[in-house]
Amino acid sequence: MKMVPIFIILGALLATVLISQNPQENFRIAYIDIAKVTENYKEMKELNEKYRKDYQFYLSKLKEMESEIEKMKEEGASESEIAAKQKELLSRKAEYEGLLKREYEPKIQKILNEVVNKVKEYAQLMGYSLVLNKQSLIYGDETYDITEQVIAYMNSGENEK
Repeated sequence: MKMVPIFIILGALLATVLISQNPQENFRIAYIDIAKVTENYKEMKELNEKYRKDYQFYLSKLKEMESEIEKMKEEGASESEIAAKQKELLSRKAEYEGLLKREYEPKIQKILNEVVNKVKEYAQLMGYSLVLNKQSLIYGDETYDITEQVIAYMNSGENEK
């Protein structure tokens, strides 16, 4: 049984209950495309650029090793020497992947937490009672989509603490 449909149903029920309990209050609801918000957040763009540079650096190191292996083959190196170099290449590849993962996973998680907090700030500032993730909606009128406004708020620098 998939958990996603259960969460969608529970979210819809929660929204229905909240709306029915406070019909006289100014209940404002909106949704955002959290993936678009995250990828357009300036901090995430900067981190992605740093990651791309680091990835390219490590990739160039691996390509150098591949060139060395090709050169060894051309020069008639023994199979055991070539196999040892290929094993070293695979080891380095795993090492570089691990380095990138250890360095960037915590940074990505920090940014994801910032995104959630800034969405909450924006929702409170603008008086929204409920902000949903577009991916969990079956249908949402585009007038309730505040994705672009949230992106602008997050990147404005006015919300820095």
